[in-house]
Amino acid sequence: MSIQTKIPVSVYIPTRNRAEPLRRAIESALKQTWQNIEIIVVDDASEDQTHDILRKLADVHPISIIRNDRPKGAAASRNIALEHASGDFVAGLDDDDFWLPERIELLMNAFEAGCSAVCSHDKMDYGNRELTWKKKPLITFDDLLYYNQVGNQVLTKKEYILAVGGYDESLPSAQDYDLWIRLAERFGPVKNVPHVLQVITSNQNRESISTSERKADGYIACFEKHKSKMSRKQQAYQQYRIKMASGERVSWVELFRSTPPVLWFKEIKRKLFLKN
Repeated sequence: MSIQTKIPVSVYIPTRNRAEPLRRAIESALKQTWQNIEIIVVDDASEDQTHDILRKLADVHPISIIRNDRPKGAAASRNIALEHASGDFVAGLDDDDFWLPERIELLMNAFEAGCSAVCSHDKMDYGNRELTWKKKPLITFDDLLYYNQVGNQVLTKKEYILAVGGYDESLPSAQDYDLWIRLAERFGPVKNVPHVLQVITSNQNRESISTSERKADGYIACFEKHKSKMSRKQQAYQQYRIKMASGERVSWVELFRSTPPVLWFKEIKRKLFLKN
């Protein structure tokens, strides 16, 4: 284990009405091999057993708990956590996902000057099937203008997130994607560690702190926010993906017309997967 484990890392977890998955997420953060970790949970006015579970965990483990008196949403909850984070580095974790024990250690060891953040391969758990999302070694600003190739969470410097203004609370969804674009534009590409270090629970029944029916609205708002930075090819692909996210029927002709050839195989698989 590297001596650099003395560097403090703040883990922030926003949550709302997901008491049982939250316990698993927190336990995965507590089991990290990185020694100096601070865990901050922002309870977004949950109405289930979340408060009781957090209180019991905090009686045994050093967990900071912040409770919103009314629902404020995922972006606001993450910004609140960041305001309270004491670590030089920060890493987000969704309340129904969980980490493998070496995630923080491997991400911290991979972080270097010239990159804005570090991510990893993810295991996507769809309930009835699992897939591994393998990512490029370096995900550039140009890559991100096509689509979110990073995923839902990264490890980065707290000062980097604050420098670009934190999570955009005006977006109904896609706040993570918007942040990655701004980080990569300001501080450089996102580096990927080629190991599965996070398991993402991803199924159609998954609810979000960000209202699920506004998901497409968030993609549209994110697209409009960064549209001026995009090439015509990037704009066309973004519009194609927005139609997919909106549940609109997209023809095979439109797929090939709107998608860069390098992404044809990816979109064919996605179209067939959604059809099934």
